[in-house]
Amino acid sequence: MERGDFIGQGDGTGIDVVDWHERMGTPQATWSGRARAGGDDALARAVALLDAGRVVAHPTSTVYGLGGRPRPDVDARIAAIKRRQPGPLIRLAASREALVEALPAARWTEAARRLADAFWPGPLTLVVEDGSDTGVAVRVDPHPVVRRLLELAGGMMTSTSLNLTGRPPARTSAEARAALSAIGSDGGTMGWLDAGDLAGSVPSTLVRMAGGAADVLREGALPATEIVRVLSSRTSGRSSR
Repeated sequence: MERGDFIGQGDGTGIDVVDWHERMGTPQATWSGRARAGGDDALARAVALLDAGRVVAHPTSTVYGLGGRPRPDVDARIAAIKRRQPGPLIRLAASREALVEALPAARWTEAARRLADAFWPGPLTLVVEDGSDTGVAVRVDPHPVVRRLLELAGGMMTSTSLNLTGRPPARTSAEARAALSAIGSDGGTMGWLDAGDLAGSVPSTLVRMAGGAADVLREGALPATEIVRVLSSRTSGRSSR
């Protein structure tokens, strides 16, 4: 297949295409420069690998991510790949409706709903309360490749940035290949949806929601002043599941 078989409108940055690369989990395996598939076939292969409990590198509107099925064993696999202690990962979804359905314990306060309405799809990650000690981090990303992947994969997957802990996230195709090569055989069989160089340069902005308050934990692609602007325009104490 020629690169460019998949074409989708993105977030105003232009046309997006995707190639599929795959690496077997053996020390001898390498990330070949030649794509194994493109277009919808690439996305179908990614879904098959996710269904097998494996991990897929994928584009977002900001940086490349590592995604998998939202299961504890997959979260642990991703943590091991990144060489960090296991911990909560972002849940990436095709829509807020998909998040509400998949995460019934999540508490969508008025403030959380307003931020989601204002900035999703976009580079905003919300940590909403779900009865756990940490809450759950959620985002709806506008990149057409990952949105199509999520639609085909059932609406939601776990995700985090593509990099070893302590190193910068991958934004370009070359950086993604270098990060995947650094992971080596530790990740087992992995796939990579290569959408070329991404328009973003920094990760999403991370905001923790607690009651009616919003705490910016990490200022990223979305300025903190925009969070303040949306929340200060109107206040309400109402909340819902």
